[in-house]
Amino acid sequence: MAEAQTLAVRPRQVVGKKVAQLRREGVLPGVVFGGRKDSTSVQTDLRSFERSYRRWGNTTLLSLEGLDGDAIPALIHGVARDTMTGRLLHVDFQRVSLTEKTHAEVPLHFVHESPAVKTLGAVLVHARDHITVEAFPQDIPHAIDVDLSPLIEIDDALYVRDLVVDKTTVRVIDDPDELVVKAVPVRIEAEPTPAVVAPVEGEVPAEGAEAAAEGAAPAVPGAAAPGAAAGKPGAAAGAKPGAPAKPGAPAKPGAPAGKPGAPAPKGEGPKKG
Repeated sequence: MAEAQTLAVRPRQVVGKKVAQLRREGVLPGVVFGGRKDSTSVQTDLRSFERSYRRWGNTTLLSLEGLDGDAIPALIHGVARDTMTGRLLHVDFQRVSLTEKTHAEVPLHFVHESPAVKTLGAVLVHARDHITVEAFPQDIPHAIDVDLSPLIEIDDALYVRDLVVDKTTVRVIDDPDELVVKAVPVRIEAEPTPAVVAPVEGEVPAEGAEAAAEGAAPAVPGAAAPGAAAGKPGAAAGAKPGAPAKPGAPAKPGAPAGKPGAPAPKGEGPKKG
């Protein structure tokens, strides 16, 4: 049976946003609830409580003195801290009865060394850091030791059923088959190697091939070859490829008569006699 730790508290009159001034003065606001009674606003010394809370945790039976002249048995239900600085902001005390069992979360304390870690290079995976128990407030353990020495081989594990507790005073609420800790091998993942993908038929060519093909005109029947200059012999401007001349078309005025397709005579005409 654990002996109750004494904590001096006083009734608190300041509530709401004004409690910030109490904290600046080194006072920790709190509340006492439960035990079939109304909640009571209290306050205690901030620095003194923080030093003691490091030893107590939430499972140590407390005796709150300074309220109504009678000591009140209580457990610390929870504390609130500043998310940026970690400074204590508020504490909740829960009234308990020394003749009634209650539930509490008891932290696990891992002791000794696992041979699987020491000799095989395994790592430990912690699935739980506390368990829930039922006991009289004065019988709640401060912590439960977990011996790691049975973890000898890879994949060895400890479960809730393997935890050592005084079963005459403490009953474990959690499932006996829940995992607590396990020795697992170290897995080193290799860096992925970039895969070389073969070109697929019909796929867009690579950038180099695409650049080489730039400027090449499509092979259209009758189209002029790339780079062909306008006005070269045989290049009929504006005429459709392979289109025949219209039959019976008159010759241009002044054009000499000749065989079709014969080249025009040089000069301006026959000399006068």
